[in-house]
Amino acid sequence: MENNNNFRPQGKDIVKFVVVSLIGAFLFLALIPDGRGGFNIPLGYAIDWLRDDVLAAVSLGAYAPYGNSGYLGLHYLLALIFITVSFLGTLVAYIFKPGFIMNNPKIRSIFRSSPIYFISKAVGFAIVWMIFLGIGPDMVISSWTGDVMINLTASLVVIFIFLGPAIPLLTAFGLMEFLGVLIKKVVRLLFTLPGRASVDLMASWFGSSAAAILITTDQHDRGYYTGREAAVVATNFCFVSLPFTFFIAYFIDLTPQFPLFYLVMCITCIILALIMPRIWPLRNLSDTYLPEVGKQIDEDVPRNTSMFTQAVTLAARRAHQTTAKDVVRSGGMNYLNIFMDLIPIILAWGTVALIVVEHTPVFDIIAWPMGHFLNLLGVEGAFDYAPATLVGFVDMFIPAVLLGSAPLETRFALGVLSIVQIIYLAETGVLILKSKMPLNIWKLFVIFMMRTLIALPIIVLLTRLLF
Repeated sequence: MENNNNFRPQGKDIVKFVVVSLIGAFLFLALIPDGRGGFNIPLGYAIDWLRDDVLAAVSLGAYAPYGNSGYLGLHYLLALIFITVSFLGTLVAYIFKPGFIMNNPKIRSIFRSSPIYFISKAVGFAIVWMIFLGIGPDMVISSWTGDVMINLTASLVVIFIFLGPAIPLLTAFGLMEFLGVLIKKVVRLLFTLPGRASVDLMASWFGSSAAAILITTDQHDRGYYTGREAAVVATNFCFVSLPFTFFIAYFIDLTPQFPLFYLVMCITCIILALIMPRIWPLRNLSDTYLPEVGKQIDEDVPRNTSMFTQAVTLAARRAHQTTAKDVVRSGGMNYLNIFMDLIPIILAWGTVALIVVEHTPVFDIIAWPMGHFLNLLGVEGAFDYAPATLVGFVDMFIPAVLLGSAPLETRFALGVLSIVQIIYLAETGVLILKSKMPLNIWKLFVIFMMRTLIALPIIVLLTRLLF
């Protein structure tokens, strides 16, 4: 990495950082009247246009016995294609190991998946074709299980067609570096972490929770985090990104309330990050560096340099280094990661979880105490929607599916909860368990439940104060 002292930001670099970052913030956060008394953000308008006026207008229903209505929009076909290519590509990588996959680290990381990803893709492949052909057990293809999930998956495809190139506007032109430096000093004081954890926070907020977990794992492996620090970052800072948060709000019909939704999420996450590192089990984890690397961290601020100047310098340098080619490449990798990995996992385990919810009393039984807790907090439909407070441990999208018909305030509060719970086995949980962090599945579940129980009163209070 280039030393700050050797880089002097030029006016064009600062302008590039400011303009592109403002464009990114505008796309995700600006509220524009919709002409019907409500508001939407620019990305919301673009996504609605693509989904409702372009892709959904192309009916392929005559060519496939799809769904209950016999209608198939082009975005459903795209989901089918992505899931099929993901599974077949992974199968080819495992059996034949072709050079074009094995010799390309990025392609290999997509198709040479871990066993759990391979199983997920296989399950997703089987489910999507059963739904598409209208064959198989009713519990898989019914309107409350597989049919719901293919709708969710198709919507996710549409959303990320725009979010793929939009994400780099927030992450690749200096905004992360600028904000990261400015909040660096408070991170140690408030969250018992080294200042560089702010980068993980920015990576998660503007990139993805998986990216933040990978950054955290790398920092732990290289001696920049102790085991306790890495665990604190992974379970408090690596939450769902701004784009994914928008998707959840969009899916449960809260797009007009998205800035408020995001504000409540941020406030709750900050409060949880203040509390969780100071109580069991995180407080009692080993606070030592990996023996094979030792302590490598050094966070001295350059002498005679103000914090703001350093923030601008780092941001301008990042903007200077980023080219249009980098944005295209980053957007392409976002597409690959989402369409080849995330979508099959969502469809597979989302459908399985919904089958368990719809056809067994498992979640109703285990969520009964949560129903009483929600009722005590005055949440409307407490027992009906209590399973949504627990099923997120499996996958982050399932609570949103269960909340589709909930009252507005219930949808809002439990939608925020699904974001701040952070630990989802199908996404971040797998990466944490594969790492060298001192966390196991039991500790992850305990942390998940503690976050849930602490967050709920905060979210309900903020919902009532701000609505």
